[in-house]
Amino acid sequence: MNKVFIILVFSLFYSCKNDLKSVSKKEILSKPEALESTKPQDTVVYFENTLTYQYEQNEVKEELWIYVNEQKNELLFVPNDDMVQAVISYPDGTYKIFGTNEKGEKIVLQQKVSAIFYTEVADDILEKRNQTKIISQKNIQQKDILCEGFNLKYLKMEGGETLFATTQIPINSFQMYGFSRLDGDCKLPINIDYINVFTKNQLITHIVRNNFKLELRNYGPNPYELNIKEYQEE
Repeated sequence: MNKVFIILVFSLFYSCKNDLKSVSKKEILSKPEALESTKPQDTVVYFENTLTYQYEQNEVKEELWIYVNEQKNELLFVPNDDMVQAVISYPDGTYKIFGTNEKGEKIVLQQKVSAIFYTEVADDILEKRNQTKIISQKNIQQKDILCEGFNLKYLKMEGGETLFATTQIPINSFQMYGFSRLDGDCKLPINIDYINVFTKNQLITHIVRNNFKLELRNYGPNPYELNIKEYQEE
């Protein structure tokens, strides 16, 4: 009788032990860390900050948003176009255009703007103004942005521009200017190409030229995610 009792107790203990192991494994697999490794990588690109510009052209006001991933040195422009969903600037000078072709297929095209590696600035093209501007960012709880003023004189025609730029925003500004050098509908709707005018750490904040005005309203957190999983390289 005692032997039977001992066998039953041992069997019950062994069964419970296996059940506990099973539960423990399920709990581990249900943890986010374990599930994270099963997720597909690089299917979503993330931009945590936004440059918000307002511009006025021929008395019509519009906004221009450039999304920024400071850690990866990537910039994103989202055109107002049915065929082009997004354009991403990479630090090696590559611009990837995520769009839809005539067959309705989601495709990725590439253009290269090697000019973003320029280091020289044209001599005597800029004259520093004894004037600064402050962009207040109290409304988004960010630091104010200090901007220095310059006069830009045209080299091949009469006239010029009044410009302001800042060194407080940690991006390669040539990558943003490079959007103006792209071909087709993926380029910016306005010309802000100041490669070889400013240095890489001088980001344009204000422009005043004939029938055109631009100003940076703020720079701060405004996340944007783009799912690139369905786009295929051509």
